[in-house]
Amino acid sequence: MSWLSRIIGRESAPAGRPLPPQQALFIRLDGQSLPPAVYEEYGLSGFETQLEIALGDFGSLDGHARGPTDTIIYLYGRDAEAMYRAVERVLKTHPLAQGASVTIRKGPPGTARHEIRTLN
Repeated sequence: MSWLSRIIGRESAPAGRPLPPQQALFIRLDGQSLPPAVYEEYGLSGFETQLEIALGDFGSLDGHARGPTDTIIYLYGRDAEAMYRAVERVLKTHPLAQGASVTIRKGPPGTARHEIRTLN
């Protein structure tokens, strides 16, 4: 799926029928408040690899955006709740996910969202 299709929320399926809109998980990692040893010992790429393995066929990791105080990881798929259940254990146990939050979007951009704070 192209980046423009993700923004618009639709992609053409075979025979010109539109696919259902993509649902999403946005994982916000704390980029400044964790102990310095956590940032030194654990890399973002290793964390993303664990998420991708846990996610399996439920969706795909589409990269991340780093800001001065946090990092947002983007996951897209057909069922945001199923994606969350698939990665929940990683979010609750990985040191980089301490204080993280997950925003679930059950539809295309503009759809109402709800947030879940991880417990680790």
